[in-house]
Amino acid sequence: MKKIYMLALALVSVVAADAQRNVTNSPVRRTFTREEISTMESRRQELHSSIAGAMRVELLNENFNGVMGSVPANLPAGWSTNQVVDADGANVNAFRVHTSVSANNGGYWPVPVTTTGNRFAGANDDGPPCDCDMIDSYLETPELDFTDATNVAVTFDIFHDQGFGGGDATIQVSTDGGTNFTIIPLGTDVDGNIIDVLPVDFDVWQTIIVPVYDLSGEASVIFRFQWTDGGSWASGFAVDNVIIGELPNLDLKVDKVKVGDWNQELFGFGFWDYSRVPVTQASPIKATAVIFNKGFLDQTNASVQFAITDDGTAVAGSPFASGQTSASFLSLDKDTLSVASSYTPTTTGLIGITATVVSDSGDDDNSNDSATTQVEITQFDYARDLGAAQAFVSPPNSDFEFGNLFDIYATESWGGINVAVGAGSSAGSIIQGRVYEFTGLGADGPELVDLGIETIEYEIQDADFNPVGEGNFVFLPFADGDEPSAVTLEGDKIYLVVVACESGVRIPVSGSNEWVVSWLFDADGWGATASTPMVRLNGDESLSVYNRPESVLSIGQNVPNPAQDYTMINYSLKQPERVTMTIRDLSGRVVAIQEEGLKMAGQQFIRFNTDNLSAGIYTYTLQAGTVSLTKEMMVR
Repeated sequence: MKKIYMLALALVSVVAADAQRNVTNSPVRRTFTREEISTMESRRQELHSSIAGAMRVELLNENFNGVMGSVPANLPAGWSTNQVVDADGANVNAFRVHTSVSANNGGYWPVPVTTTGNRFAGANDDGPPCDCDMIDSYLETPELDFTDATNVAVTFDIFHDQGFGGGDATIQVSTDGGTNFTIIPLGTDVDGNIIDVLPVDFDVWQTIIVPVYDLSGEASVIFRFQWTDGGSWASGFAVDNVIIGELPNLDLKVDKVKVGDWNQELFGFGFWDYSRVPVTQASPIKATAVIFNKGFLDQTNASVQFAITDDGTAVAGSPFASGQTSASFLSLDKDTLSVASSYTPTTTGLIGITATVVSDSGDDDNSNDSATTQVEITQFDYARDLGAAQAFVSPPNSDFEFGNLFDIYATESWGGINVAVGAGSSAGSIIQGRVYEFTGLGADGPELVDLGIETIEYEIQDADFNPVGEGNFVFLPFADGDEPSAVTLEGDKIYLVVVACESGVRIPVSGSNEWVVSWLFDADGWGATASTPMVRLNGDESLSVYNRPESVLSIGQNVPNPAQDYTMINYSLKQPERVTMTIRDLSGRVVAIQEEGLKMAGQQFIRFNTDNLSAGIYTYTLQAGTVSLTKEMMVR
């Protein structure tokens, strides 16, 4: 472990001035073309679209769920939009009412699902019959009267990913009946420059509050949400939960909570948005919450309480308190608070983190004070992806490398790389895993040291392919020449783990690359991608040391061993097979049989409950088709 952790006897907290991430250089970004990425799957997001706190006086409240019938549908009464020309030459409304299903009818605008059937207003540049020119598209509210209104704000949710070259979005206002519109400034950046474009997030709906106090007394007010496709093929722009009225006095909200410390420089010293972390690489749990003062009044001494659970059991000392914001947390301001606990997971299981914001001033609406996240502590898997293919990446006519950065906290031997292969790949193509040491970000992308670490080459087969929604992995063992051989990766270092692919291979992506940790290399050089490839590190060195990739079946030693309550058994299949595990005592008597059913090729695992076994030595036999392998285990 790193020495800094050895000194972490107490909690350490840090406060950032805003939610900006600490990245020393602006990384090279990579936007995929239609030819490079398959259609994408809408998936349920980690953070639900928010419902704004109750206004003191409400002038407009529209969530678009009152629009009945099939979608896409026309906007509610009083709302308006411009028209664009679709692929058939007909005029169609730019903004229409959608669900996540209808918004993604072309397959390239996967608006996150918040609740089943939720409706919203969206401009879809991608799906049929559009594929339109949306260089200037807008959605307008009904005309509102602010004659008697004070302290008015516009609250709304947007999904704005700037996918596939999409452009900026703004909010504008007219006070002359809609003849003229001006852009509403949203604040200033760290250099004092005015920000007038809405923020971008690849993965989640965002809640935006725009104060318009200076409009008090106006008799005619119309708001316009304007979006441009940037003059290129793009995804779309969505608006939901529009509430206009007088702000509540006191309203705190947790916008999001993440595993890891956002205030650490670059990478390291925290999990940083991993979905799965091997127990051998676990470090003291760190968490970050982005909080939002949605009320009209400033808050005093706002802070966050982080409650941590391990497989549902509260961790001793939880909740952990973060540091405070400035004594005065300004109205409509955001702040980022991080905490480092002294708790390090020591067994496999699910770590849950709940962040709750509190202050001395109180809160008129407690429904949005908390948010949660989680990370799985595993036996061998080190992963950033979410486990199910959302789309497939394949740069045309070019070999490529695609993978993720991994922090190594403790020096350890690793067995190989797990990679999912996407449906539509060319069977017979060769893939091979590689590991580089990451030393920083330069003007042209990641700065890397080629360590010469590679896996055995693997010829992909039809049985390896994953359609959308699936997550079966092929295991690529590290090699010394042509022989499988575990490799040692040093603690306190960061490694880029990639799979080198021939043209025609499609690698699934799952989840967003929020931290610039996923990178692709092709004929255009290195670029950070918006999505996370399904490429993982595998810590089961027994698979690499003892088993060759041509084996039909390979199994690892159960962990923990001796087993108590339960144990995990990792195994790998060369091809899909029906798998059965049989447990015998030393006399050969069968004491348990566990049918696993049909399993796909690649890395798999069995979780076995040992509660019904007496202490002693047993054997476990895995049978896959006509092949079986046996190992011993001990039960306490």
